[in-house]
Amino acid sequence: MEERDFRDVWRWVLSVGDSILSIYKTDFQIRDKGGNDPVTEADLFASEYLFEKISARFPSHGFLSEEKTDTNRRLDKEWVWILDPIDGTREFVKKNDQFALSLGLVRNGEAIWGVIFNPATGEFFSKNRNTFFAKLQPPFATEENFRTLVVESSSVLHPLEESKPVAAKPILLVSLSEMKEGLFSDAFWHEDFEIRSMGSIAYKLGLLSAGFIDLIVSLKPKNEWDICGGIALLDEENFICFPLKDKGYQFNQAQTLSFGLVAGKKTAVNYLESKIDFHQLSLKVKERW
Repeated sequence: MEERDFRDVWRWVLSVGDSILSIYKTDFQIRDKGGNDPVTEADLFASEYLFEKISARFPSHGFLSEEKTDTNRRLDKEWVWILDPIDGTREFVKKNDQFALSLGLVRNGEAIWGVIFNPATGEFFSKNRNTFFAKLQPPFATEENFRTLVVESSSVLHPLEESKPVAAKPILLVSLSEMKEGLFSDAFWHEDFEIRSMGSIAYKLGLLSAGFIDLIVSLKPKNEWDICGGIALLDEENFICFPLKDKGYQFNQAQTLSFGLVAGKKTAVNYLESKIDFHQLSLKVKERW
């Protein structure tokens, strides 16, 4: 993989972002996959578009998408692309802007590159040598936006500087559904953190990678396509991330689920551990949605 390969993927993501946004602004079709799990024409279009582009450009690579039937052909591939065309489809349906496209690239199980893009807000998170953030304006598939990505990708995000102290109350993002279910009702969450709820886990990971928040905690299962792109943006120098009921993140597995998630700036994760033992936290993890 070379830098120009990743730049071409940015172009594809910008293009499909225009299509997602166009559909988002209409009375689009919605289908329930079962268990209150909606899928829209935007999910299906984005999945097929990126599958076709990636398969043509990287024919030896594997591909895993939430919206395509999975096979075991990907399991022996060195390189695998992992896609959630719209993470937070329920939020997309509600039109509350809390969703994102998430695309990750895995090499031998390790997430090495990713892009998170929220077409509703224009927020674009990715990496070149370093993770970067850009705020784009639609239409997205323009040379001006592409040049913005190239320029931003050569800079280092200052919000990631570990020399900056964690705020008195670190900003903690949790799931809207988990908050509604009372999974964060214990007093210490509200006493010791500035707790906010949001839909898409991919979008949360993008915000974390850019330093806009301090910490994410989830107590429900996560599929590889939910988190792969975002995990790839969290470098070991600045961040800590791990599932609460597994040994660590190893992607491109036959079983795509992991259980629970903690991701944050190092100082924020250490602060969390001072408030609750991680073993005790793991006991709160649910094994189903």
